[in-house]
Amino acid sequence: MGYKVISSLYASTYATIKANGEGGDKNNTILMGSFVQLLDEENDIWQKVKAFSIEGWIKKSNLGDTCGLKCFFVDVGQGDGALLEIGNDEEGIKILIDGGPSDNMSRYLNKWQYAYQLKNNKPIHIDYVFVSHFDKDHYEGLIDIINDPHYTFGTIFHNGIGKFNLNKKGVPTAYNDVLGKRIKEGNKSYLVTHFDTLQDINNLQQKGGMQDLLEKFLNAVNSASMQGRLQNFQRIDYRNSIPSKTISGQHFGIDILGPIPTEVNGEFAFDYFDDPAHTVNGHSLVLKLKYGKRSFLFGGDLNIPAEEHLLKYYNEENPFEVDVAKSCHHGASEFTLEYMEKVNPLATVISSGDNESYAHPRADAIGCAGKYSRSDRPLVFSTELARSSNVKTDEIKYGMINLRCNGDKIVMAQMKEAPTDGKIWDLYDDTHLNP
Repeated sequence: MGYKVISSLYASTYATIKANGEGGDKNNTILMGSFVQLLDEENDIWQKVKAFSIEGWIKKSNLGDTCGLKCFFVDVGQGDGALLEIGNDEEGIKILIDGGPSDNMSRYLNKWQYAYQLKNNKPIHIDYVFVSHFDKDHYEGLIDIINDPHYTFGTIFHNGIGKFNLNKKGVPTAYNDVLGKRIKEGNKSYLVTHFDTLQDINNLQQKGGMQDLLEKFLNAVNSASMQGRLQNFQRIDYRNSIPSKTISGQHFGIDILGPIPTEVNGEFAFDYFDDPAHTVNGHSLVLKLKYGKRSFLFGGDLNIPAEEHLLKYYNEENPFEVDVAKSCHHGASEFTLEYMEKVNPLATVISSGDNESYAHPRADAIGCAGKYSRSDRPLVFSTELARSSNVKTDEIKYGMINLRCNGDKIVMAQMKEAPTDGKIWDLYDDTHLNP
């Protein structure tokens, strides 16, 4: 009988599957946007379905044809990585925002999210890949995905700031910083080495000194481009726009809020923030995604000087307020209270990992994420805190945070360590996210 989607256009943000229909025991809870397989049995109110290998009955009023927006904050360890799917395959788009430092993202895509398509030799098209900045914990995990012949790509967007090894043979003498050439004008420093297109970064690579990891990424991008699997590779900043479109009856758009470069003596440049780490982090891509009435913010690894830079530019404007925000820099203490106040979300998602020296997420970041929220019951999720393992089998249950939205309502959920009464999700909807 085919497939249907759990839809909240007419019902709630999730649906209950019962073993025997009305009066039966609950045996699963399915989030909005999830596909279920329709089985042959039905009556006026209930439809028998199969979902995630479990058969049961679901109210027909919970079934629809549109997926809405789904965001999977994947537990990539100490790093960032999110997959977004908006709408159905025919009209929708897929987006990757960063890929973490390891193979967690590719394993999730290949062994779970797109396992069915790959098993049936169906190519996977990712419309947009956003590399917030070229730090290992944000882009190394993308290399395997870009190299995978099963994937095709629209555009890879980036901030245009590369990294170089000053001790590497052939490094240009003009480079006085691991980010390239830094100049001083008055009492301020600026970074003038950057790249826009694929040809630009190839030219930089030929000059010498590029860090090995960035060269490995570049090799993957070049291969995908030559194989016809990648259409475009482009730097973006606040002056760029990405075409919006209507998906499942809702407006979808992406605003580029940062980085905000400058011009020095007629030359394109980035403000230099304290040191190389602050500079490359601070000029992360800042993305505001909008779907229907709802909005979502991804700010890479913004830090204090970067937030001050953004706030100064936008002055009295406030484009930063959203419903759900991805916490900057994995829940570090590097934030300004003014920026937190302007974001003012209903929920915050922190992506961080174990066994790292930064102690992410920091206690003050968690506290301020709750304090500077417009909800009476603010939500703070953490991929690291949502992770668990079975002490008997050592099996890891990765701490992915799920977000679903139909343009009006939002539901967010994380998987319970142990299901109870047929409920596998610790989920939040109307009370917290739809006040």
